[in-house]
Amino acid sequence: MLQEIQQTLDEANRAQQVWARQLLRKRLTAVGRVASLIAEHYDDLVGAIERPNASKSEKLASEVMPLADACRFTARTGRQVLAPKSMSMFNGAWWMGRLAIRQHAEPWGTVLILAPSNYPLLLPGVQVIQAVAAGNSVIVKPAPECEQVMHRLVDLLIDADIPQGVVQVVGTSIELAQGYLQQGVDKVVLTGSVHTGRAVLRQLAETLTPATVELSGCDAVLVLPQAKLDEVVDCLSYGLRLNGGATCIAPRRIFATPSHNRIAKALKEKLLANGESAARVPQRILGQVQRCVQEALDAGAKLVSGRIPRDGDSSMRPIVLDEVTPEMEIARSDIFAPVSSVIRVESVEDALKADRKCPYGLGMSIFGPRSYAEHWAEQIDAGCVVINDIIVPTADPRVTFGGRDQSGWGSTRGRTGLLEMTRPKAVCVRKGSWRPHLDKRNADNAEMLACLLRIFHARGLKSRFAAMQKLAGMVMDQRRADQEKAKKQD
Repeated sequence: MLQEIQQTLDEANRAQQVWARQLLRKRLTAVGRVASLIAEHYDDLVGAIERPNASKSEKLASEVMPLADACRFTARTGRQVLAPKSMSMFNGAWWMGRLAIRQHAEPWGTVLILAPSNYPLLLPGVQVIQAVAAGNSVIVKPAPECEQVMHRLVDLLIDADIPQGVVQVVGTSIELAQGYLQQGVDKVVLTGSVHTGRAVLRQLAETLTPATVELSGCDAVLVLPQAKLDEVVDCLSYGLRLNGGATCIAPRRIFATPSHNRIAKALKEKLLANGESAARVPQRILGQVQRCVQEALDAGAKLVSGRIPRDGDSSMRPIVLDEVTPEMEIARSDIFAPVSSVIRVESVEDALKADRKCPYGLGMSIFGPRSYAEHWAEQIDAGCVVINDIIVPTADPRVTFGGRDQSGWGSTRGRTGLLEMTRPKAVCVRKGSWRPHLDKRNADNAEMLACLLRIFHARGLKSRFAAMQKLAGMVMDQRRADQEKAKKQD
């Protein structure tokens, strides 16, 4: 296995060196072609996506179309983000003399993407596109049973004139991922659970390999008193059922004030009206649902909709709990299943306090008048806040997505996600021959340096002008001393 890993790394390194030397314009043009190829071959991609709880239309809307959008967005905006930038002298340190500063965004080299199973095309696909646009090579380790769709994507990349070897798809085993981490890559992008994140980061600590990590979520929905209940439950029902509940920003905690006492019952009615179909859920997660729901019921919560899965079940219908408290484990756990808990609060301020008791900070939705919602959005500790909608707006390619606290750090998607695939380099060019720091009289003259400090940073024009006068006198004295010294030497 180690020999196979090393061969893959060697090929990735060789391909990256050639690819990074291509003009940025050429790389972005190739990325733009991928969008057109996705539109031509969407049937192949949809057929290769392994998501048992998703229909063809859902796969198109939640994976294929957003990926094509991301390709187009990257192709159109990549130059603004990635091209070298000259920094204005206006805000520089004038006392250092004339300096030209250029900021570069350079590729990391070889990026390892550890991909999830819930959205096996969109999530790693956008990361691949951004890494390639920035000049990296990519090794993708898909989740089990998800490699087929990534192979299809690589075929499209090659058809778009991205050279073979720039993006490689490897096996799905944990041991293989550990081998790549051990052998060494330049950057790791992980989307997965907190448990997986801790294991990967422990290994990365040994080599000090940088990483972007998007981990678990236990996302909240804040229902403001002025919110329209019908709109809220429509969105909650959609978010709870999307992808069988296997969405990291699905609505897990619903904060409701007294003006929305009917929200749990209304959500149950909406689920029934929509025909709440059973979602296939892995046994490990079903066990977590059993334990957390039962503990919540034992602690005083009420089961409004659905039932606790039984041993041996392979699927479950959406569960809605009412009168859950923020301290219960179900309100603090990363359950990857269709489960939502209504948490009663007296005010929005109480909701924000209760929200902070959860260790995750991936996203939140707020429902209510826009001005009120935007006000409260500024006080929410989460990586992404959606107002008057749920989940779907986060797939817009302009949106930067990333977690806080135990939901990880760093960003994917959007302009910031593209920059995550680069490392900064500053190039400083001395212009002219004046280097004041090399003149020992200047370097050792604390009084002159103090004058310069006041000239540029003192409060008020009077203080600055006084410092300029003093500095001018010091310069004149120094010149006279130089002239007298020259006369004596003559």
